[in-house]
Amino acid sequence: MRTCIGCRRAAVPPPSWVRVAAPPGGALQVGRTVPGRGAWVCSLACFEAAVRRHGLVRALRRPVSSTEVGALRATMVSKFS
Repeated sequence: MRTCIGCRRAAVPPPSWVRVAAPPGGALQVGRTVPGRGAWVCSLACFEAAVRRHGLVRALRRPVSSTEVGALRATMVSKFS
């Protein structure tokens, strides 16, 4: 079971869910198999809600810069469209 950091819905992540990972000592990446602490989102709206409510920072347990959020947003738009 995984929980979406935007809407807090718990489910076995279907293929449409996206994992954001914080690899040790590296930049944030999107991918199901990327090593490191991860957070799941089920939609672009949930990603935006998580950014607004600092859910991404809490889930990854590290600061997230606006540059990283911008790069993730671009990736999320392509993943969810």
